[in-house]
Amino acid sequence: MIKNATLLILLLCLTFSPLYSQDVNDKENLVNNGELEGYVGKLKKLGKFYMVEDWDAYTVIKPDYFEAGNEEPEIGVPSNVYGYQDAHSGSHYAGITAFSYDPKIYRSYIFTQLREPLEKGKMYCVKFYVSLSENSKFGVADLAAYLTRKPNDDIETKMNIYVDAQVKNNLQKVFKNTRSWELVCNVYTALGKEDFLVIGNFVQDSKTVNENVPAPPGLKEPQFQMAYYYIDDVSVVPIDNYSQCNCNAKKERGPDVIYSKASTVDENSSPSDIALNSTIYFGYLKTDLNASAQADLDRLADMLNANPSYRLKITGFTDKEEAEEAKEDPNYDNVSRDRAYKAIDYLASKGISKSRLEAYGLGDSSPASLGKTPLAMAKNRRVEFVLIKN
Repeated sequence: MIKNATLLILLLCLTFSPLYSQDVNDKENLVNNGELEGYVGKLKKLGKFYMVEDWDAYTVIKPDYFEAGNEEPEIGVPSNVYGYQDAHSGSHYAGITAFSYDPKIYRSYIFTQLREPLEKGKMYCVKFYVSLSENSKFGVADLAAYLTRKPNDDIETKMNIYVDAQVKNNLQKVFKNTRSWELVCNVYTALGKEDFLVIGNFVQDSKTVNENVPAPPGLKEPQFQMAYYYIDDVSVVPIDNYSQCNCNAKKERGPDVIYSKASTVDENSSPSDIALNSTIYFGYLKTDLNASAQADLDRLADMLNANPSYRLKITGFTDKEEAEEAKEDPNYDNVSRDRAYKAIDYLASKGISKSRLEAYGLGDSSPASLGKTPLAMAKNRRVEFVLIKN
């Protein structure tokens, strides 16, 4: 099923990219042919990923393999039937279908056997790079790596695979960059003896986080009704601490925490006290309002409707980790301000004129807590209110 790489060392010497060599030491990488450069045979058409040394398809649906300089235009690099993308390193990459609303379009997965089984209790830095194909109609957040002790026993009949993958995109950011590569990365603490790695989307369609993606300028044909991703440079490297795994997400975060405060507002509270005690809280890098936040905003709206001359100063904040994330990903530059805007939009929906509301975003400049526990950090992901009396 998975082929031995007899020419792997020679191929690595010929195709090893400086970009990739800075990212991971190949001698430490437990993934054979992690840069997906070595293959056996003549590549002529789509669906031939099984030709890649040490890799194979995990289900009956065959992934694709793309090659720079190939005479067949549908499987070329950078230009191919799904779009245009240079390899992250070298001159080859894989292609998988990660999602579609069309029940006739099944997902595809790639997998490999590791050089050695993982050790129980040891930490591993797991990484791979993805790029959404230009002609995809959708982008998804649920690309992941699944580590298992045995391969799929019936790959000739399996279609979509639904399992709890360990290395996933905890930020739930939709991967929709078609111009460059994005990193899926996390630290995994092994249960022991895992020796197979599978990459794909393991979440059911109804729960897959997805977005529509605009068609690229000049596209003459309809977009493919799927989320199709290029995959490159896969690595599993043993580490001793989190800092050795340079992930965008920084570390394994665990469940998201939203701080919940005890209400100190009663019927005798003044309008100023109502405002000061109506702070609302958010999940990590999130701006959506939970039920508790909506209840606080409902009370503020009632107070403002009862006092039409009053205004509100609304200030959003982030925690330190969110601020660090924003330095690397400009999509998160304005999370604190967007949280304040979310509160304004909600109050406006309750009849409060936006002219009575002032919004500010101060990032992590004024933390409510200096603690480093998940609960302490959650106190800083907030929006505060101050009443302004004319």
